[in-house]
Amino acid sequence: MKTDPIPIKQPLNRNSFMPLYLQLATQISKGIVNGEYHTGEKLPGELELARSLNISRMTVRLAMDELIGKGYIYREQGRGTYIAQPQMQGVRGFSSFTEDMRSRGLETSSRILKSELAKPTKEEQFGLKISDHTKVIRINRLRFVEETPWIIQNTCLSSALVPGLESKDLSGSLFKVLREDYRIYPAWTEAKVRAEIANAETAELLQIQPGDAVLLVEGITYTDTFEIIESVKTVYRGDKVSLYMGRQRFGLPV
Repeated sequence: MKTDPIPIKQPLNRNSFMPLYLQLATQISKGIVNGEYHTGEKLPGELELARSLNISRMTVRLAMDELIGKGYIYREQGRGTYIAQPQMQGVRGFSSFTEDMRSRGLETSSRILKSELAKPTKEEQFGLKISDHTKVIRINRLRFVEETPWIIQNTCLSSALVPGLESKDLSGSLFKVLREDYRIYPAWTEAKVRAEIANAETAELLQIQPGDAVLLVEGITYTDTFEIIESVKTVYRGDKVSLYMGRQRFGLPV
């Protein structure tokens, strides 16, 4: 494990609309995802960073707090601040993957594995509450963060709700297409999460080993009036995601 402080190479732009602390946090988070900085490497101290970048120590502290809050780094009392295993915290059943990653300063892309108009299966009829006479649109995508595959996302929608969706450019945010082209606004979700192991096909797509851990999230997305929009199954790489449950109060002792 490396212990020498890693360098911060790119100068911060004082004329940017983005606050300096977010520029610094974004640069470090991108470096972690791109493999420039590695798990266990030590970040320079707050004072050292402030001097080298000609910014205030408070600015550095805000950047570090931002990164700690998102799970990119961690502090060890009396020792320093280190790069954590890069993970996506707080798995969300319905949030836009593109918009979520962008909020972290990370670029995403997608490879369309399948986009088709088809007769629904019994499971799809039940999930979307449609008849067997209504066709469905199936969209299967491999989603990347900074060119690294993170998730496989299989989405199913009623063709009556989004006619022609299978022919649109879905390499970015599906939610954005729903909002802008169909005036459909995702608002609620019901989701269940379970751990699985990757089969050979999943492992090849996600660039992991067969038998590695993955996290499967299955959900139904609704509008604010609880009309069903989609059913979605998302497979996350186990080494890129953690399920954050938040602060919980213990029940009364029995």
